[in-house]
Amino acid sequence: MAGFVWRLTRGRGAKQFSLAVCGVLAVVIAFLGKAEASIFDNARATLSDWTGPGLTELRAPLLAVEQWIDNIGTIFTVYRENIQLRQENAELHKWQNVALALENRMQRYELLLHAVPDPRLASITARIIGESNRPFIKTLILNAGTAQQVKKGEAVVDDRGLLGRIYVSGERTSWVILLTDMNSKVPVVIEPSHRRAILTGDNTPSPRLELDVGDGPIKAGDRVISTADGGLLPPDVSVGVVMGKGDDIRVALSARPDTADFVHVIDYHIPEPPPAIGPVAGTPAVGPAAARDATPPAAVAAIVAPKPTTQVNTAPLQSQNLTEPQFDGQNEEQDR
Repeated sequence: MAGFVWRLTRGRGAKQFSLAVCGVLAVVIAFLGKAEASIFDNARATLSDWTGPGLTELRAPLLAVEQWIDNIGTIFTVYRENIQLRQENAELHKWQNVALALENRMQRYELLLHAVPDPRLASITARIIGESNRPFIKTLILNAGTAQQVKKGEAVVDDRGLLGRIYVSGERTSWVILLTDMNSKVPVVIEPSHRRAILTGDNTPSPRLELDVGDGPIKAGDRVISTADGGLLPPDVSVGVVMGKGDDIRVALSARPDTADFVHVIDYHIPEPPPAIGPVAGTPAVGPAAARDATPPAAVAAIVAPKPTTQVNTAPLQSQNLTEPQFDGQNEEQDR
């Protein structure tokens, strides 16, 4: 009996010691995470590089199951949606013709005005292979990293609009912070008033707009696009439309992270300013004295030399007709 009690007490002591060690390690890791966040970010990126191929394989069957479940609810509404799609398709064909005509007209105007075309931005196509709730509420994981020239801070867009920015990039994977995250703040422009604002995430599907520059009117339905202010994002990327009014103005985002699959990582940077133009070595100074000194001797001689006087013809006037009397101007009475 005494031996049994001793073994039981010994087992409890070992468990309490293990629990205490785990608690101390947890506190140390928490303090390190606050003090050296970059260490855990790099470790997280390295771990995602290792698990990236596995996430790609695991996501394929899960994505197929999700699509199959979503299609079950639409079986009974296929006919009605087909009619609506045909109507929308006819309307889109009409607007496509209008857009093509306006595009051709714009190209002709640019040629006439010798307008500088917008530069083509380089981009990399990547696929979303996973999601994570660390270090933010929701973070997307892409299957492209520094090996594909993906860098921190680059914009991530899909076919509908802007999704977010690259937060950290590993060798073969990268992590995306969404526009809806509370740590996200990006500059935008509201059209057609051309008013500047800051799109601030608050962990809701519709981020908040903080008006910044301008006093133009804003109403629901106005387009919100990105701007290159600060060199953070490429310009003219669709973000969403304005919703709400008063002090609580929000944006209904065009891109949907839940349905996004393939995305584009845009490599954008502000063009470097031209170098300052200074005096070129060996170039003579420009000024009246320098111009006078630079005048060639032949030109100086030509300027100083006296101009030749014009010779006046004093010969008597001769008639062109030889049969007519000649007037020599010597004898006035005879001439008359």
